[in-house]
Amino acid sequence: MKVSYSLNGQPLDSDRMRVLVGTTHYTALSPIVDTVQVPGRHGVIVGSSIPVLDAPELTVKVAAWGADSDALISRFRASCLHAAKLTIGKTETLDDGSSRSMSTRAVCTSCEPDDDERPFSDLRVMTAVFQLPDVFWHGVQWQEVTLAASGGRLLPGGVPDGWLSNAPITTLVLRFGAATGVTIADPVSGTNLMWGSQRDASRPYLFVDVANRKAWTAANADAWSGGTDTSNGVDWTTEPLQVWPAIDSCDYRLAIKQTGGTDKVTCRFLQSWE
Repeated sequence: MKVSYSLNGQPLDSDRMRVLVGTTHYTALSPIVDTVQVPGRHGVIVGSSIPVLDAPELTVKVAAWGADSDALISRFRASCLHAAKLTIGKTETLDDGSSRSMSTRAVCTSCEPDDDERPFSDLRVMTAVFQLPDVFWHGVQWQEVTLAASGGRLLPGGVPDGWLSNAPITTLVLRFGAATGVTIADPVSGTNLMWGSQRDASRPYLFVDVANRKAWTAANADAWSGGTDTSNGVDWTTEPLQVWPAIDSCDYRLAIKQTGGTDKVTCRFLQSWE
């Protein structure tokens, strides 16, 4: 597999600059475990069985050479430290030519030169460490999938397993029709999100934003970014909905129940990778 990186849309590999060995391919993922100790009882009580992950770190090591190596490496460091918003992009290409592109928000926590540099040489090496606030990589194009009123397979894992997506989908928004109540459940994590409220006939579309636990109604079917807020109707049972892939197939599935409507459900999301 060939992997290439970009920083705010600018490729890091060029004629006289390359990403080196030492760059992170898989980030270390650390669950945030909320525990409670009870006096007189062995062990601890775990607050939630649904994993929530801390922001991981990504290391990017680059080398520049030639007469303008200082300028190239200085530009790289300036991009890491001075940009108000950072986005790291990654494209992975298999031997058969198929590829997938993804990106994630980043915050630079350090940017250091290599200890073995020689001042009189034209080789410069720099290592940058980034924190990834969103944890996962996201696809660069929005996906839209229409499910039956009762739900179904949101996304197959792909071949090889997980190629199309292999991490929790954190950008899911669903569009319903005339329903006055909905329950969206993930059979893998056992979590759900519910909504219920009266409806205005002038706004026939209901949108539910899973990650932000918001809902709104709208007159237009393309009101994916917001409308008349009805978030006070959002609730859940044990834990708010998390959409995880199945371990065996990497497929994503949703189980949906509707009250007052039987329309198909349109889902909009970005693919997600570890």
